[in-house]
Amino acid sequence: MSNRLRKETAGKIFMETLKEVLGACYKVHAKEIEDLVIQIHDHPELSGEEELAARVQADFLESRGFEVKRNYKGLNTAFAATAGEGRPHICFMSEYDALPGMGHGCGHNLIAGVALGAGVLLKQLLSDQGVKGRVTVMGTPAEEKRGCKIDLIEAGALKDVDIVLMAHPSNRATSQSVEESGIMQFAVRFSGKSAHAAAAPEDGLNALDAVRLLFCGVDAWRQQLPETCRVHGVITDGGVAPNIIPDSAAADFYLRAFDMDFLLSMKTRFENIAQGAALMTGTTALVETVKHTYKPGKPNRELNQAFMKLAGEYGMAPEWLERSRASSDFGDVTYEVPAIHGFFNITGQAKGITIHSKEFAGCAASPFALGQMEKTAKILSEIGYRYLTSEDFRKKVKDAFPFGSI
Repeated sequence: MSNRLRKETAGKIFMETLKEVLGACYKVHAKEIEDLVIQIHDHPELSGEEELAARVQADFLESRGFEVKRNYKGLNTAFAATAGEGRPHICFMSEYDALPGMGHGCGHNLIAGVALGAGVLLKQLLSDQGVKGRVTVMGTPAEEKRGCKIDLIEAGALKDVDIVLMAHPSNRATSQSVEESGIMQFAVRFSGKSAHAAAAPEDGLNALDAVRLLFCGVDAWRQQLPETCRVHGVITDGGVAPNIIPDSAAADFYLRAFDMDFLLSMKTRFENIAQGAALMTGTTALVETVKHTYKPGKPNRELNQAFMKLAGEYGMAPEWLERSRASSDFGDVTYEVPAIHGFFNITGQAKGITIHSKEFAGCAASPFALGQMEKTAKILSEIGYRYLTSEDFRKKVKDAFPFGSI
């Protein structure tokens, strides 16, 4: 038997036993990963405040031989943990911020668990197989509010990364990375003049009326918007007492669309509606664009195919789903390098549970969810290993990247 044939035969045998290798490796780390995920779940931290979550992940990876950079790129709750050397360079992204009033109603504690699991599995494969390349687990805070992946991109965090892999818990079927809406966030404040609402209302300029008219204008605008777009807002300041004409009132709004140019045109229309509300009430409007705008997500077809095939092999009953009107700062990642943001079901047979709810937060600590997290970590590690070892797969992934050279 020639040396080449021996190598090919050995490679086939290894790939046939890869799931067994990953299973044995994950078992070594399983309890600590699960305990860490539950700890993050039981101590939810809002966007930008994820000190415990960032620390325990960094500590875990450091104890597994990763070189860890804390306060990564100047962000207090970001980190990057790297093992191996050279290229290709695989990055698994972790999220871990919670939602106000409901804790981990988006299940980001499980995203952290997937990234940690995939990271230690691929590191072990690099070491055991003598494969050239690097693996990084990157902690990316504040997805729900600020979108710190964009800060990290601007700081050069992806400049030598080849692919990014991430997976998010879902109340729907396990699925591929779907195209997602871009989003722009706005804080609007109207300034008027206070007066006694009964004795001298004619002396006042009602800022709350301006907010109400802003909502009315948006409601009228919706009729002319494509079905693929979304506009939604909440009043954050409506005055202090019924007998005082509000001299200040405010609202937060989100605008979403799948096309970035159309999203920018929506911004202009929204600003005009706000100024119209101010004109009708004699108030002034300050419209601030909240940092950051999230770009519409563009997943990689070849990485998606690999994810769905493996999800089937792991018994996760995957389904190809349509694009989503939800938004994530991961969208910006897909413009930098080939990337996927797959979804894994954590609600099982339970009906009526929706993401961003207390019920979903409860599911995010269930034994079923932890099992799904483990399978997903193995899937991402297999994709990473295939990218490291298959030139043909690397070429296909590169060819499926729509934004030029990488």
